[in-house]
Amino acid sequence: MGRLTIWFLLGLTLIAVSNNVGFANADVGPSESECRPYIEKAINELKTDGVTSSNGSGEMQSDQPRRGDDDDDDDEDANSANDLDGDGIPDDEDDDIDGDGIPNNQDDDIDGDGIPNDEDDDIDGDGIPNEKDDDIDGDGIPNDEDDDIDGDGIPNTEDDDIDGDGIPNTEDDDIDGDGIPNTKDNDIDGDGIPNAKDEDIDGDGVPNAKDHDIDGDGIPNKDDDDLDGDGRPNDDDNDLDGDGLPNDEDEDLDGDGKANHEDTDLDGDGTPNDEDEDIDGDGVDNEEDHDIDGDGVKNDQDNDIDGDGLPNSEEPKSMDIDGDGVPNDEDDDIDGDNKKNEKDEDMDGDGILNIHDKDVDGDGVPNEHDDDSHEVDDDEEEEEEDVKKRRKRDVDAAPVLDVEAPNPADEFPVEEEIVKVVEEVPVETEPETEPEPVVEEEKAEEEPAVVEVEEEAEEEVVPQAAEVHEDVIEPEAIEPQTVETAVADEPQEDEEDTPEDELLWEGEVPQNRRSRQHITELLQLDDEFNAREKATDNVAEIILRDIKRIYESAIKPLETMYKYRDLSNRHFSDPEIFSKPLILFMGPWSGGKSSILNYLTDNEYTPNSLRTGAEPSPAYFNILMWGNETEVLDGTQLAADYTFSGLQKFGQGLEERLRGLKMKSKLLEKVNIVEIPGILEVRKQVSRVFPFNDACQWFIDRADIIFLVYDPAKLDVGPETEAILDQLKGREYQTRIILNKADTVKPEELLRVQGALIWNISPLMSSAQPPLMYTTSLWTHPYQDGAPARLLLAQERAFLRDLRTAIDKRIEHKIASARRFAVRVRNHAKMVDCYLNTYYNHKTLFGNKKRIADDIIDHPQNYHIYEGLSTLTNISRYDLPDPEVYRDFFRLNPLYEFKKLTETCTYFRGCPITKLDVAIAYELPELAGKYKKMSEAALSSIEAKQAEVIDAEADPKKTKS
Repeated sequence: MGRLTIWFLLGLTLIAVSNNVGFANADVGPSESECRPYIEKAINELKTDGVTSSNGSGEMQSDQPRRGDDDDDDDEDANSANDLDGDGIPDDEDDDIDGDGIPNNQDDDIDGDGIPNDEDDDIDGDGIPNEKDDDIDGDGIPNDEDDDIDGDGIPNTEDDDIDGDGIPNTEDDDIDGDGIPNTKDNDIDGDGIPNAKDEDIDGDGVPNAKDHDIDGDGIPNKDDDDLDGDGRPNDDDNDLDGDGLPNDEDEDLDGDGKANHEDTDLDGDGTPNDEDEDIDGDGVDNEEDHDIDGDGVKNDQDNDIDGDGLPNSEEPKSMDIDGDGVPNDEDDDIDGDNKKNEKDEDMDGDGILNIHDKDVDGDGVPNEHDDDSHEVDDDEEEEEEDVKKRRKRDVDAAPVLDVEAPNPADEFPVEEEIVKVVEEVPVETEPETEPEPVVEEEKAEEEPAVVEVEEEAEEEVVPQAAEVHEDVIEPEAIEPQTVETAVADEPQEDEEDTPEDELLWEGEVPQNRRSRQHITELLQLDDEFNAREKATDNVAEIILRDIKRIYESAIKPLETMYKYRDLSNRHFSDPEIFSKPLILFMGPWSGGKSSILNYLTDNEYTPNSLRTGAEPSPAYFNILMWGNETEVLDGTQLAADYTFSGLQKFGQGLEERLRGLKMKSKLLEKVNIVEIPGILEVRKQVSRVFPFNDACQWFIDRADIIFLVYDPAKLDVGPETEAILDQLKGREYQTRIILNKADTVKPEELLRVQGALIWNISPLMSSAQPPLMYTTSLWTHPYQDGAPARLLLAQERAFLRDLRTAIDKRIEHKIASARRFAVRVRNHAKMVDCYLNTYYNHKTLFGNKKRIADDIIDHPQNYHIYEGLSTLTNISRYDLPDPEVYRDFFRLNPLYEFKKLTETCTYFRGCPITKLDVAIAYELPELAGKYKKMSEAALSSIEAKQAEVIDAEADPKKTKS
């Protein structure tokens, strides 16, 4: 009965459909295309047979791709799974994966799952945990090729948290987030370069050779039991620094950038070699180690047992063959093989048995000429011979060898002959006494004596040299004699063969050069300040990255939107943020700028010193930088350098006037120094092939301190000087004046010269306060007779302290530069907005928009644009460019193509101008306070560690207990 009823109803339905032809096309009810998705969904639900979603809600996973569906459904479902926000762009090509309007590299929650990235186990929301994901941030670039693994907008080399897991790299057991612990990871930083070939193992942007924490585990190298982070303790590691070279083949064992023979701490454990019981860090004490320096050569075959670069045969100069800190003549075991000398068949460890060794004790003196004979049985005779040997060594180590010569030795070979003559004279050492002041006339009388001796017979030279050695206590007394003799006897053929370009300095080396020790002290170039600077440098890197973050998020958007770079040459980017402090020297020609640079860098009277002299030097921008080796760079090389790449925009003409000099100077490790070409005032202004003033402005904007150098004989001020001083507007507080060569002026005239210089310059500088002035003579020449030496030296010390302060204030200057640039960008944006509002207020429906815009641009005074902007905002008229500047700017960029500031605001991102105002008023000033607090904390930590070391040395029993 039931079946009949069903067939009956079905027949009635078919009749009704056939009779009602328009039913299928009627507008009433849903169409077939609208119903189809619901029908397919119902079919899929039947096929899933009750499978629930992964979240346990009980809903069917009808929208997930699964086998058995038709090909079209597979494609659609796969696309939806790879397109999180459904915008039709696959996630690996989508700059905004979750579609929240915030770019991935600025989004704290890339996949929009409500979990911040640094707490999210799956940052890109692709269902693959970060530790197993080959592309953590989902940008389509594999982690090992991605410069920003976690997609936070900070490059890996500058990112404190490379994998974005919220754990700083120094505390993270898995820096690159690949699921492999650092100690087992062949590529710790995940850059695709194996550790053994990676010049930056931990990916912190600091090369291993300069990195104080190579493996990035937060433990300094000198305290780290596993230097390269490979899981093997240093004393059991055949590759200590992880550079892929076995220790016995590695010329830099600890990877600190110093060759083994120059490294005073070979294994990088913080203990100097001469105090280290295990020099090569292989876990075997030196006394039991058959290869003390770890160079792969056994001690008995090693010409340099302690690896200090000095052959054993020359070790008497250091008097410590095995590097144990005990001089050879006091060492019971000279070669450190744990055998007493009298029982050692090879006393000096040179591999030659004593009976066959022509130099038994390895002092460099053959046995037949050695006063110290180890075959004498008579105690008294042996003691007497021992005294003779010590006396000989005292003469060898006499102060004559320690004289700090002015380094013209390469060009004056005669000096070496004089020193040899002095060395050959056996003189008994006298007890040290308080040196008496040497009168200049006495020195003057002694000088010609040596010259005459050189011309006389050889037998007369010896007593004269001995006399000089006995009487003169100060080593400086030897310098003028040897140099003067060398100059007198130097053959004239050398002068003819030397090219003129190589004669960088002329004249004789000063006879009594002033000491430079105070420069090292006041500029804090000693090693004792390294620990403090390292601590503050780490803090500085953090603050610099904060400045970059503020620039990228708050300043750059408006800079780009309103094309600020088309208005001004004053740019701000990574080179300006991360570069070293820049010291700038400017002023008239022949004021002594080059002499000052040679003096500060200890580069006087060398073949590579900057040219000095009374005549105007060639008009080059001289740039001094640090380098392992001395190297002269041309303009093309300098323009390609990271720090000075911005100079390329000034054209080939400027590149031809750039000259660089790399030197291994301790000062240049901390700063870059630039000398602007000397200003030569001429009546007729000559046009240059490059924008000279714009190039000067480029350096002025980046300088941490600026020195204007003047010669007392050249105080004139002309158009060139006025233009330069006008460019210092806003930088008066960083500008200093140096009245150089002040010892050439009589003391009674010095005040008058100072006053004249101040009166000439002060009116041209935009400051009511006169600039700070230093009156001194900056070179090693002795002060002239009658000069106020105490005053000049005190002024020089004040100058050096000021220079050191500029180095210490590097971060404050970077923050100030960033804020100045932010203010310029804000003022420009508001100025363009003011022009735009004026334009739209005067634009009519049928008016010519270009004609209206041109009239406003050509006659801004008729529309009260500058007055209105100053009235409605807190912007000073003096901080705004002139109307002519904007006239050129709007010729290049039509006014009506810009947006008003109110139109740049969005719901998600807010208003860019508001962000910029907040950065200027709050964020950048707060960085200065943050840096101060972090620096104080770092320095207090260093001081605490130093105090612990002092206490440990004072009471070693306490440390053992």
